[in-house]
Amino acid sequence: MKKIIITGVTGQDGSHMADYLLQNTNDAIIAGVRRLSVKNHENIKHLVTNDRFKLVDLDVTDNENTSSLIEKEKPDFFINFAANSFVGSSWDMPVNHMETNAMAVLYQLTSIAKHCPQCRYYNAGSSEEFGDVISNPQDENHPLRPRSPYGASKASARHIVKVYRDSFNLFAVQGWLFNHEGTRRGIDFVTRKISNGIAKLKKALEIDEVLKFSHPKPKLPVLELGNMSAKRDWSDAEDFVEGVWLMLNNTKPKNYVLASGETHSIRDFVKECLNQANIKYLNSGEGEEEKFTTEDGRIIVKVNKEFYRPAEVSTLTGNPTLAEKELGWKRKTDFNGLVKKMYKNDLSLLDK
Repeated sequence: MKKIIITGVTGQDGSHMADYLLQNTNDAIIAGVRRLSVKNHENIKHLVTNDRFKLVDLDVTDNENTSSLIEKEKPDFFINFAANSFVGSSWDMPVNHMETNAMAVLYQLTSIAKHCPQCRYYNAGSSEEFGDVISNPQDENHPLRPRSPYGASKASARHIVKVYRDSFNLFAVQGWLFNHEGTRRGIDFVTRKISNGIAKLKKALEIDEVLKFSHPKPKLPVLELGNMSAKRDWSDAEDFVEGVWLMLNNTKPKNYVLASGETHSIRDFVKECLNQANIKYLNSGEGEEEKFTTEDGRIIVKVNKEFYRPAEVSTLTGNPTLAEKELGWKRKTDFNGLVKKMYKNDLSLLDK
């Protein structure tokens, strides 16, 4: 039985990775979680009774803590999903992003090189590293041009991974994971904010129908978003963990882009979510004046300029051709399927 350390296991990617490995291998999962006064274990509550799943305290920004764990366990694989991954907050917390997303990688690789150089290492990269893109779609050869402290922290980590791979002959990789969402995505992320907001709107409209003869009409919850013209390449997070495992079991350490190759705007995500909810709407205005209304004119989605970022990344589109050809990886869920899955999940949570 091999040992696999996963950091960030309470988050979306880490929890899906644990699920995938417990279902597809016979290995032991050592799950690193940061100690909090109020635990946030919702994504892994179904795993805690599994004999092959062990929770350990781990703060990735603590070098001593990281080194002690790696020296003790001497893992065969180390998968680092721990990160401060909310791009919008990275301008308010740039140092924290650099410590969590870059320095932590340095601590991990230094300890692996010292205590278990045979360990295969993966660090989660991001499409935000490409930032101010110069060509579409972006593949493994596109230069790194980050536009946020978050993107810069991930780009820095990428260089650290390469330096340690070249210097100590480690099997260390960092894949570019384009936007990947799902039912375990945090509520502050725009896609989950939309699916949750439209589910709440659906429930409000059901009540509205019961009270349709009342005057004035009841107010509806309003979803506030930033730049609705921003375009991203969205996939299902559950499809990506398989790609990560394929990278780790490749014949040689090599970085790959995981993406759909399709681009959709925030506006597209809103429209598809409204369609999935069978909510009729009108879309009007441009820029900060753009809004979605019900057919009787009540606002349900509007732009709030406070959600604009200091430096926007307008378009990101990944080219997954190399991963598909060399790893045999292929995503299973398309854009509409992802939106439907997220909306239905949030609607069911409200029902509960």
